Amino acid sequence: MNHTIKWQFIFSFVSISFIIIGAFSVMTLSLMDNHFAKYVAERQESDLIEYTTGLERLYEEKGEWPTTAAFDPIGLESLHNSITLKVYDNEKNLLWSPSSSDMMGNEQNMQGNAPNTGNMMGAIENTPIEKTVPLFNDEQKIGEALISYMGPTAYSEYDASFIADMKNNFIIVAMVALVFSFFFAALVAKKISRPIVRVKDFTREIAKGDYSSSSPEKTNIKEIDELIVSVNDLSIQLENQQAIRNQLSSDISHEIRTPLTTLKGNLEAMIDGIWEVTDERLQSSYDEVNRITRLIGSIDKINEIENHQDMLNKSSFDLYVLAETIFSNFEALFAKKNIHYSLDGNSLFITADKDKISQVITNLLSNAIKFTPSEGKITLKISQEKNQALLSVTDTGEGISPKEINHIFERFYMSDFSRNSLLGGQGIGLSIVKTIIKAHKGTITVKSDYGKGSTFTVILPVKR
Repeated sequence: MNHTIKWQFIFSFVSISFIIIGAFSVMTLSLMDNHFAKYVAERQESDLIEYTTGLERLYEEKGEWPTTAAFDPIGLESLHNSITLKVYDNEKNLLWSPSSSDMMGNEQNMQGNAPNTGNMMGAIENTPIEKTVPLFNDEQKIGEALISYMGPTAYSEYDASFIADMKNNFIIVAMVALVFSFFFAALVAKKISRPIVRVKDFTREIAKGDYSSSSPEKTNIKEIDELIVSVNDLSIQLENQQAIRNQLSSDISHEIRTPLTTLKGNLEAMIDGIWEVTDERLQSSYDEVNRITRLIGSIDKINEIENHQDMLNKSSFDLYVLAETIFSNFEALFAKKNIHYSLDGNSLFITADKDKISQVITNLLSNAIKFTPSEGKITLKISQEKNQALLSVTDTGEGISPKEINHIFERFYMSDFSRNSLLGGQGIGLSIVKTIIKAHKGTITVKSDYGKGSTFTVILPVKR
């Protein structure tokens, strides 16, 4: 089941918060129990030292063991703290031990506190501890004390209450933290998902063909802002592509309608007997049919190259020698337009489809001659940079307008200059060039100084 990004973010954030808070709480409670148990053990040890020291002090005051009643303050205090003392002399004679009534009263007191302590501490395992501590006076043994107490149950009511309160507080803090994490996650998710939803709505309008809707406002999140910019650029490009398609349809209609209209008029005139059927008129009709055939053939050629890029007939050949051969084929045209020309570079072997690369060079030179005026100059240069072969054609012609330079490789696109002149062409030569170069995993770029000339640069891998 799919969920929105908002709820996925909230679920993920709350889950992580639950794991972190739970782990932190468990670890903290465990450390607290361990440290508190250590604290109680140290406190018990301190109490035992205090009691044994008190017993030694009783002996020191009189130089001998006092009467039984003198032991009562120390013994009853220890009994109140759940520690039972029995004092013996060196002959193992019992000097003092709590009476049965004192023991019973202390046990009743502990049993009365046990339910409260049990509720606060939970089930506690009773671990009886009993040890004998020797008593000394001036480093001379004077007797011993038998000490008995219960380990965990040595926690007083106040100790147990403190531990229970701390655990309850931790549970409350954890619950509050989870609630706050939920609201914080909801706030952040809303902040992140809102612009994404706006981008989604914007792209949906683009998918419907509506490019006029305003792009979403930028946020303070870098990635989302980059997404908005990319989608906005996509919208602009799609709008431009739509305009190009509209222009393309118009151009194709114009390119096909003109020869068909001429052909239809000629045939109707000859059929109706207005014109005499002559070889010249038949040849004119045939030329118009050829014009349509060439146009459709050029379109098919582009599609064939695009759909069969992996079917290139590659071989190794010298790019410079190929360029030199093609260059020599244009010498008559150079001379006819009185154009100065030069070929620069050295031998450079590449692996590519020789026929198609020949077509690339031919198309680039044809365009350069078409737009270069008399006394102009055309330079073809072959060079190598690392593992790339560079072929550039530079002319001193009309150049390309900045507003047109991004469209010249599109099918049937012709610059205003070519439209307004009688240079001919169908606007697909550069499209074929780009398709061939793309099939070879290469690139083609153009730099133009409007009114001064252009440079087309083809980059091909030397070996593939």
